[in-house]
Amino acid sequence: MASLCNHELSLWKLTDVTSLKIMEFFGYKHLEEITVRRQDDQLYRFREGDFKRLRRQDIEDMLLLLVQGKLTNLNLDERFALNVALRMYTRRIVIQERVEDLQLAVESYQKKINLSRPDSYRSDLRKMTPYTAYHDIQGIIYQDDMDRNRLMRTDELHKFSDGTLNHVRTALNDIATGIQMEYLPKRKWSKQDKQRARVMINVIDKKLRDRRLMRSLEKFVGGRPYGGDVTSENFRNLE
Repeated sequence: MASLCNHELSLWKLTDVTSLKIMEFFGYKHLEEITVRRQDDQLYRFREGDFKRLRRQDIEDMLLLLVQGKLTNLNLDERFALNVALRMYTRRIVIQERVEDLQLAVESYQKKINLSRPDSYRSDLRKMTPYTAYHDIQGIIYQDDMDRNRLMRTDELHKFSDGTLNHVRTALNDIATGIQMEYLPKRKWSKQDKQRARVMINVIDKKLRDRRLMRSLEKFVGGRPYGGDVTSENFRNLE
């Protein structure tokens, strides 16, 4: 009888679980020894702790034998113990793979932190009314900290800090709700102005929501530590 772990590259399918040796610790039944048969009619043995060294197909084969009710040679306690061990292990695999997927997403997101300057300047912006839609491309005209007209394009929101996005959102919300504020241009906002403001607010809200989610994922998967506004430091000199 050989160890299954030494034959993990074998193409022989696992066809039966012939016997189990169970040890109980603190109310948990641990599979001390599992003996299985492959299509080559050879017996192989391993322990529950060896699951991680088996082929994924071996785990699937054992689960399938359980689900199909083919392990009648095992008693009820043995089938239950095997079922618990296999499901706990497969659950761990699923969680691990999901975390790895999240790590890839976080890494992809973090690479976008180092970005080029947003395309916020146009020669004709100086004469245009702040917080109105730009006529050529999808975007909004806003005023920066130095009261200069700048362009915020919807396809470049990821290049702006949370502070700038929230600043523009606040102004657009005041326009959309008809609130007269000192910092806003003295004019009557048309129905179309208010509608465009609402559209831009929705786009900004989605971007901010995505960032909050990604930061939560960073903490969950042990990503890059950050403090406060993760993009404000990177883009403070870019906007």
